[in-house]
Amino acid sequence: MTDAPKDHDADAADDQAAPDGDADAASVDDEPVTGSDGADTSGDQIAPALAHVTAALQEATRERDTYLDHLRRERAEFENFRRRSQKERMEALDRGAEALASQLLNVLDNFGYVLEAAKDADDAVAKGVRMVHAELRETLERAGLQDVPGVDAPFDPTWHDAVMQVDGDATDDGEPKVAQVLRNGYRFKGRVLRPASVAVTQQ
Repeated sequence: MTDAPKDHDADAADDQAAPDGDADAASVDDEPVTGSDGADTSGDQIAPALAHVTAALQEATRERDTYLDHLRRERAEFENFRRRSQKERMEALDRGAEALASQLLNVLDNFGYVLEAAKDADDAVAKGVRMVHAELRETLERAGLQDVPGVDAPFDPTWHDAVMQVDGDATDDGEPKVAQVLRNGYRFKGRVLRPASVAVTQQ
């Protein structure tokens, strides 16, 4: 009966030893990272990593700004190209329309001769000629054709080609004016397509 107390004492000794073991393990985990000389090196490891991240962020920011600048330049160049192309296309269309209108001036002249000869006629042929002439004029005017100012307009060498002089009143400024149109003149969108051949007044 003397062995039972011994066992009880051994269990108590084990219970007292266990907390000491846990404390030793905790103390080991909580110890700071040290170098060979015993100094704390955890800050030395964070600083290079932070510097590396900062440098990478700055480089990414520079690249972003570079790409954005290139994109803005490309967009501006594209807009300039688009406007230039549109302007050139419109100018090409105007040149084509102007060339066509110039080739049709003789047709308009011939219509004028026919209408003058048939001004008193009232038959179907005369009406048909007037109708075709009116449609042709309307089409050319929509494209940009304009008449050069005629009788009683101040003489302007830009629009008029004076082929003869006749007696008549001048303008209020004493300048000659158009007395008669010998051949119609035309402009196309403000540019001289063909000057009018005119007779001008002289004092």
